[in-house]
Amino acid sequence: MRKASAKLFLATITLFATSALSAQTTVCYKKDWTSPSTIDKVKLDGGACKGEASFLDMKKKGWKLKDIRITSSKKGLNYQYILTTKNILRFNNKKFVSSNVTPGTLTFSPIKTSLTNVTKNSAIINIGNLRIGQSGVVMKTYDNGKKIIIANAYVEATNDTSSKVKFLRFEGLKQDALPNSKSKVQENDTLILNYMYDKSLLIAPSQDAFIVARAKFRHNTFLHSDIFAAKLKTDREPLPSRTTIQKFAKDQNLGTIFIIISNKVYILDSKTFAILDTFTLAYNYLDTDVMPFYTRISGIEESVLDSVWKGFKNLTILKDIFGDDERSEEEILLEGEMKKDEIVNRNDMYSDYYKTILGLN
Repeated sequence: MRKASAKLFLATITLFATSALSAQTTVCYKKDWTSPSTIDKVKLDGGACKGEASFLDMKKKGWKLKDIRITSSKKGLNYQYILTTKNILRFNNKKFVSSNVTPGTLTFSPIKTSLTNVTKNSAIINIGNLRIGQSGVVMKTYDNGKKIIIANAYVEATNDTSSKVKFLRFEGLKQDALPNSKSKVQENDTLILNYMYDKSLLIAPSQDAFIVARAKFRHNTFLHSDIFAAKLKTDREPLPSRTTIQKFAKDQNLGTIFIIISNKVYILDSKTFAILDTFTLAYNYLDTDVMPFYTRISGIEESVLDSVWKGFKNLTILKDIFGDDERSEEEILLEGEMKKDEIVNRNDMYSDYYKTILGLN
């Protein structure tokens, strides 16, 4: 029985690995790293990196970061980079944070404007000085007065008087049982910027930070972090990846994500994961920050598949078949994970983790 299970497990991984190859996706990793600020420059193991290329080297070769997963270990942090050659939506959050944009100036109110110079993928709006990555929805009004959302859009470029927006498929009300609109974006359709920006997810390191942030942004409706934690517990994912955070926010129809790191609140667009603004937040620091974030939900355990992989990963046959660590994205499993019912309280881990998720390290 055990041999049959092993064969089935190997066959499943082989299938995923073949799919990953055709999709031009690779996985590189670094174990037990103690200097998060230098992780982008260190040579990564596994996948196409082969211990010879860093993340920055891979970017120069045309690889793009699809997701990053970080887990704790006894010596430091384990990093897993999911890289792809496909075009993906990604913004330079580090560049924005270091720019001369005045912090605390983002408005959460919807802004309506007409689209001009419409092409297949983009349009111009007569509003300037917007945030790159700021998003909204395109609304079409029919002759009978009926309205329908036909696309998402985000700011691709902006100047003092106007901005260029790029269109994305609208999936906010995705329902397989209902037909999708085939309407195309046209001249003078309405763009509603900051759509659902006042509906937010809050990730905080402590209860005090959580309470202070909700009081400061009292006009925002925050989905309680317990709901997100319950989802992680159901999915058996102790530390949420960037993809997990973003997907949850979009599934809950939340427009913004608030992540508190040290004394700062970083506000992100849930569709683009671009940092839109930062605010200083004064709260009582604790000696330790809790991972993955403040929540009253405990016992978020790793998946059964993760545990099974740990039993198989050291087998010689796996190393012979797959080399160092060239698994598909679907089979990328967390290394050095938290023990059952354990909350990691290393004070620097929370900060390092989310800075890396945001691309700030």
